[in-house]
Amino acid sequence: MDNNQFTNIEIEKGFINSVLNHPELIDEVIDKVNITDFYYEITKKIFKQFQKQYFETGAISKVKILKYSLNQFGKEKAKQILETDYIIPMEINKIVDELNRYKFKRSVRNSLNRSYEYLTDEELETEVIKSKIQDEIFSVTSESIGGNLIFDVEDVAMESLERFLERQEGETVEKIRTGIRSIDGMLNGGFSKKHLSILAGRPSMGKTAMSLRILSSILETSYTPSLFISLEMDRVKLLDRILIQKSKVASDDFYNTKKEGQNKPPVTDQQKNSIEIARNWIHKKPFKITDKRGLTVKDIKAIARKTNNLFDDRLGLIVIDYLTEINTEAKAGRFDKGTAEAVRDLRGLASELDCHVLLLHQINRDYKNRKNKRPVLSDLRDSGEIEEKADNVFFVHRPNYYKSRENGVDEILIQEGAELILEKQREGKTGTVSFVWYSEIVYFQDYFDFKINGKINYLKNI
Repeated sequence: MDNNQFTNIEIEKGFINSVLNHPELIDEVIDKVNITDFYYEITKKIFKQFQKQYFETGAISKVKILKYSLNQFGKEKAKQILETDYIIPMEINKIVDELNRYKFKRSVRNSLNRSYEYLTDEELETEVIKSKIQDEIFSVTSESIGGNLIFDVEDVAMESLERFLERQEGETVEKIRTGIRSIDGMLNGGFSKKHLSILAGRPSMGKTAMSLRILSSILETSYTPSLFISLEMDRVKLLDRILIQKSKVASDDFYNTKKEGQNKPPVTDQQKNSIEIARNWIHKKPFKITDKRGLTVKDIKAIARKTNNLFDDRLGLIVIDYLTEINTEAKAGRFDKGTAEAVRDLRGLASELDCHVLLLHQINRDYKNRKNKRPVLSDLRDSGEIEEKADNVFFVHRPNYYKSRENGVDEILIQEGAELILEKQREGKTGTVSFVWYSEIVYFQDYFDFKINGKINYLKNI
């Protein structure tokens, strides 16, 4: 096996064996390495197996890789690459940097070889040679920034026309319909792909409930493959919330346990049947849940990419609950800058996966001295420049929450006047959508639906 200034088998072996001996390292580097970073066919094929296993199961199995290598290459050849006692005196990120460096050098070499061919082609005119060599230089030096970044206006205009015509014919879907008429009307058809929305509110306003209401409606309306990343609530509790909303069974009854000597069952037959219908409904939906706490943005991106792979590149919606629970680092000594960078990275993820990211955010601004308790964009500024990074900013607001506390009474169970305030929309108008809040089933009913169909008669075991 060759080892010169353009290739380095030891570096490629270093990567393979570092990951085999410490499989958890793959989480750190999977989005930094590509199969083209490898030169040798054997390391390419082993890395391809890494990718296959990672995107299918989320982990690397050393046993399966060893078995694959023995079957594919034979004992002697596999032994040259897979050394169980192999030690590379570098960290994994340094190995990745070296892989990228050798790949870059090979790219430059190949570009120079092609340039030499242009120089020796007697049929090419001088200006053509200059142009081709300039193209080669630009191609190899701009490779790391992901291809062409400058587009001719005529090309963009043609692309715009094609998308317009596709929309007219119903051949493309650039919006994700929520199925909630008032929200879809405000958003000109629904959530835009490649965009990020902030759904914010004070504690106890119902941010998670609103996000689950929107998510369930999207699953019902457009069957959009979706991912919910819960950084606070465990997955069973999260699914229970969806079942309560869908079945319209009061949450106290849903969680009630039969006590010794009690004749009346915790739930009625009607409630049990409604819960079973809701459970069967959710079983058939393209929906994944992650409930690990303390995730970094890098972790979230890795999970989202894996989920997108499981959905055959059709992941349409990611809900993250919530921003301040993401494990971020301070930038220049300021945590708000780290939070703002997290929002920017997640917006980039929406663009990368061609999906919509709905990011929940808890605002803790003191309202005691403020007469008008309705949240506004300035309430986000304590957390950095979040509103500048987001495409949409929503606030969940329930005036009765404040009235009950001012008057020292319990909140009413069914509250008209709840609001979803669209304070910023990059593509259109802002405004307010009215809802009715049902605290016993943690459910927001679109006020438009309330005016047509009336109050929801949910199921309560009285």
